[in-house]
Parts: sequence; C-alpha cells; structure tokens
Amino acid sequence: MSLVAVGDNVVDCYVDRGLMFPGGNSANVAVQAGRSGTRASYVGVVGDDERAGVLTAALHAEGVDTTRLRIRPGPTAYAVVRHVDGDRVFGPSDKGVSLFDPTPADLDFVAGFDLAHSSYCSGLESWLPALASRCRLSFDFDQRTGSYAEDLLPYTWAATFSGSSLSRRECEDLARWAATRGPAYVFVTRGPHGAVAHDGQTVWSTARPVDVVDTLGAGDAFIGRALHGLLAAEPTAALLAAAVEAGSRACTTLGGFGHGRPLPAGVPRLAG
Repeated sequence: MSLVAVGDNVVDCYVDRGLMFPGGNSANVAVQAGRSGTRASYVGVVGDDERAGVLTAALHAEGVDTTRLRIRPGPTAYAVVRHVDGDRVFGPSDKGVSLFDPTPADLDFVAGFDLAHSSYCSGLESWLPALASRCRLSFDFDQRTGSYAEDLLPYTWAATFSGSSLSRRECEDLARWAATRGPAYVFVTRGPHGAVAHDGQTVWSTARPVDVVDTLGAGDAFIGRALHGLLAAEPTAALLAAAVEAGSRACTTLGGFGHGRPLPAGVPRLAG
C-alpha cells in the first residue's frame, strides 16, 4: 500500500506559546497515512530558511519519503495560529514558495503509487486531470462545493468535505450529491460530531467525544487514516470509526502532527 501527497505545506506559528509546528494538509495526510501503516511520500516545495528545516526534519523523523521535496530560494509558507477554547483561529499567513507546478518527473513519480492526495489549498486544481491519469486521486475540498466541486469531483476516487457547520442530514445529503459526480468514496467530517461516509451504496455515520486541546490537523488525521483504510480494503464502517478515532486523537495534542520547535526571536511580530 502506498500513498503520495502532492501540494501544500506550512509551518504553523503558535505565537502565544512561542512554538512552531510543521503542517499543511498534504504534508499532514502523508504523515498520518504513514503512521497508519501505508508507505507515504510527499511532493512539494519549501524555502531555504529555518522553517524549511522544521518541516523536512519532521517528515524524515516520521519516515515520509521526500525524494521529490524541492528547496527554492525564498520563505517557507507560514500561518499564525491562536486558539479559542481549543479551536484553532488563523491569523496572518504567507504561502511563500509552496505553490508549484508539478514537473514531468513529479508526474512519473506519482504514477508509481496506489493513491495520490492533494487539497484545495495546494493550488493544483488545473493539474488534477494529469494526476488522476497517473493513479487514483484523493482530494480534500474542505467547505468548497458548488461549481468548484462539480468541476473536480470527476477526477477523484476519494473526496473529503468539511461539514462542521452542517447538520447530520445535510452532511449525508452532501455525501450523496458528491457520490453521483464521480468518486467511489465520499467523506464529510463533522467536527466534534464525527463524520459520515458514502461508499457507493450506503451512507455511514459515527462519532467519538473527545477533550479538545487543539483542533489543528484533526481533519487531516482523519483523511490519512481513512485513506489507509481504503487501501487496506477495510469495511467502510470500520475504517470510518478508525478515521474518526485518529481525528479525535489529533485534537489532544498541539500541532498538525507534533514536532514543535521554539519560534525564532522576532517571529511573534507576525501576529500584527
């Protein structure tokens, strides 16, 4: 079983705590899939600064392959993060050099995997047809539906949406709507209320209460574990429960997947 995440990365700056954590949807999903037992790789771009070292060291420590991780002159992406009752609130951010166009070598690399994953924050929408032609594709739409999703869903094998502001019925309807437009599997996360899944035949739902420390990366942990379950051919109900468990567990620690480092002197000024 193998997964390659293609796209965004970021260093989350917890300015009130004086810490920074590696993250970004694509990087987080690679790590979480790897922790679940899937061979994981990451394709992306970082800068030539201290934040790049935080990200690359964490990926290496987690056993994520970084063969196609490139370094460019310039800043690594960052986001200022604060918390209200454990829920992350984003402040100023900069994508730095993280946006990129995949090279022919990147696409050839992707073709060697069972599944590729990307997200709404990676800026790769125009590349989804090319990625999907190399292997099955997972895509995180977050709260983006409508024409945005309609245009991209036909290229996806697994689609994930955030439905934290929706009722259970609305999440189930969203899953059914998306499933008619291409993907074999659709997930809709519901924050503290768990998630629903559509596997082409049945809509499943599950939840798990948790004491929240930090919600950052919870959705990515859910996706990473869910994709591992799909690759392992786990029953939908079982993989959904395991994915909700992974997302809940991520809420109990700081950062997308840990590996915090002290913020360099002067970085708190980013908060404005």
